[in-house]
Amino acid sequence: MGILDKYDESIRLTYNYTVRMLTHLKNIRDNFYNIKDPDEITKEVYRDSIIKKYETLEDLTWKLLSKIFKAAGLEINNPRGCYKQAFKEGLIEDINIWNDILMSRNATSRIYEEVDYETIKNDIVNKYIVAIEKLLNNISNKVI
Repeated sequence: MGILDKYDESIRLTYNYTVRMLTHLKNIRDNFYNIKDPDEITKEVYRDSIIKKYETLEDLTWKLLSKIFKAAGLEINNPRGCYKQAFKEGLIEDINIWNDILMSRNATSRIYEEVDYETIKNDIVNKYIVAIEKLLNNISNKVI
């Protein structure tokens, strides 16, 4: 087994885990939408769950890209660099949404206002899930 085989296995494992995390996030979103008249505590629990899963998903996503690029000989060890390279290679269509994804991820640990928390949650369910799913589909089609 050569070094590239090790990268392939690591890339596949990380890809599969990232897909599972995306699926979990989508299930949380869908389950919340199916609740009739949720009370405020239920809304808060679902919102917090969505944001927590998103934080993990975003972390896995850029680390997956980092492994893909490392296998190709590029050493990129930060999310912004990974997203820029993925855009250059056609894995990401809209770099602006990925800048927003990164900014929102960085902001989640420093949110103190409910309105900001709610805004990020809405961006996750309405924009970020779609962008991450497109990236994972592109990785599946072009890389794996």
